[in-house]
Amino acid sequence: MVKSTVRFPESVVGEIESLVESGQFESKSEFYRFSTDNVLNQVLDDYEPETIDYEQIREEVMPQAERELGADADADHPPFFESVAFVRKLALRGNVSDAEDFIDHQYVPGDRHAVLLEELLRLYRDETAPAPRQAPPDREPRAAPEERQH
Repeated sequence: MVKSTVRFPESVVGEIESLVESGQFESKSEFYRFSTDNVLNQVLDDYEPETIDYEQIREEVMPQAERELGADADADHPPFFESVAFVRKLALRGNVSDAEDFIDHQYVPGDRHAVLLEELLRLYRDETAPAPRQAPPDREPRAAPEERQH
């Protein structure tokens, strides 16, 4: 194996170390190898992960329901795309506070669907915000006092 040195912020390394301490990964090296393989596997169509026990680690660390967008591990809230349509409808009608209430009551804070719905709502909020007032077009400049005729 080729050795490569990469620098990470202390906070990132701290999180990785906590994952190792909790037993989710055997070592920091395993985390780095798995993470790299996982990203390459998602980005490149023909990439084959080389991490030993890649699939097993992937199943333990990222259960199937968490890997699929729109897959609801629990059905305590409406299907995601129905929520998108409802939030969009409210936003287009100017009912931003109702859309916010819907998100707050249907999803727990930090839920990935709630985050996406909040971002969607922000886009509509920015789009429908009143445009800043523009100054009236400049008029013909006034003549200097000495140029005025009485």
